[in-house]
Amino acid sequence: MNVICDIDGVVYRGDQLVAGSDLALERLARAGIGIWFATNNSTKTPEMVSARITEMTGVDVQPESIVTSSEAAVRMLDEDERPVMVLGSSGITGALALAGIETTDSPTEARALLVGLDFDLSYDRLTRAADAVRAGARFIATNTDPTYPVASGLLPGGGSMVAAVQTTTGVAPEVAGKPHAPMRALLRSRGIGAAWVIGDRVDTDIALARAETDWRSILVLSGVTGYDVASGADHVVPDLAAAVELLLAEGPTAPIGVP
Repeated sequence: MNVICDIDGVVYRGDQLVAGSDLALERLARAGIGIWFATNNSTKTPEMVSARITEMTGVDVQPESIVTSSEAAVRMLDEDERPVMVLGSSGITGALALAGIETTDSPTEARALLVGLDFDLSYDRLTRAADAVRAGARFIATNTDPTYPVASGLLPGGGSMVAAVQTTTGVAPEVAGKPHAPMRALLRSRGIGAAWVIGDRVDTDIALARAETDWRSILVLSGVTGYDVASGADHVVPDLAAAVELLLAEGPTAPIGVP
């Protein structure tokens, strides 16, 4: 059995651990279940994400188990779509550097624009990003999540930055992250077959599972989604601890497929 687990709103919210998520991850590891962390959060590299999960939960998580929307976005680029402008954070620039792809701040030089959550967003940077799209740069969004869950509530997500570029240019982006095909292809490239997807967002995590016939889903209510949402998930539980309890009760060899 494989588990594809979201992070923000599932394992932690900002600097606050979701209660019981550390023990839940330990239980999965002890049961020998393959754990993959798939995140639309494009602000950090896999190394940064794995270090943060390890620090907050005490569970040893390796960078190879982290799959990010930034990586999925970079895989979409063609050979002639460089240099690339970034409206985003180190998760995107790190993925580009790893792929050996040059970046630029010049709207006339950029052949592609990658957009994600940007904690240093400025009017000047937004203007240059829009100018790049108007000049013909391919517009790729790491994700369109409208919000980002932290301990104190919800912050604007990467989708708000994407929407700003789309509104001012009239150009719709191609989207890399969950639940879209580039992210699913990236997960499959890691050798993931049948799997359970655990997440807190219906339009990304649950939709991701519904797009693949051998993936099933568990919606947790510790993040952005409440009890009043018609989710379409196979199961709805309060948090990651309850999700793991459910999986282990079914057994590690329980069949996965269309219910």
